[in-house]
Amino acid sequence: NEREHLFFLAHQQPPPERAMEPETVSATLQHFLDHQGLSPAFVLGRRWDVVAWNEAARVVFGDFGQMTTRERNAVWRIFTSPTHRQLLVDWEGNARRLLAQFRASCGRYPGDPRLTELIHDLMLRSPEFRAWWPDHEVLGAPEGHKTLNHPQAGYLLFEHLTFQVFDAPDLKVNVYTPLDEADTPAKLSQLLSERSSVSRGF
Repeated sequence: NEREHLFFLAHQQPPPERAMEPETVSATLQHFLDHQGLSPAFVLGRRWDVVAWNEAARVVFGDFGQMTTRERNAVWRIFTSPTHRQLLVDWEGNARRLLAQFRASCGRYPGDPRLTELIHDLMLRSPEFRAWWPDHEVLGAPEGHKTLNHPQAGYLLFEHLTFQVFDAPDLKVNVYTPLDEADTPAKLSQLLSERSSVSRGF
């Protein structure tokens, strides 16, 4: 809540030099992502850039490996990408929640020039971001359900969980567990099978 957020700002800011370190994931964490099977999973860094992902995340959310760093930014994508907007059922609700979480996390890195640049560019690019950014709502990373409308597979339903890495608290692991509703597991299996066939040249 907002009171806890203010307490964190006052007492729990990390050393400023840590905010400028390059972000990488360990081989163990990548192994964890790769073994989530049908569950799309990815890791967000301190500036909300996707820094690691698994194959299921790639077939659901797009080929992160072909994106620029800015295009891989979760906040930038949700507010500027028409494709991502179409993917999210209840785009506004998802965007407002993500923005509140982003606002809370920004307090850990006051004066970070890359975050400042990101916010500035979003203010210029997105009218919704510009209208909602002055709000004071802050949220921690939630558990919950998420519905997507995939361009090939149609509706996909997930349980969504976010957690921090113990020895790298700047990293946020996001796991989407498919629910049986709307035949989500079968659709994901088909998407992964088709992607595998394309990769092998079949």
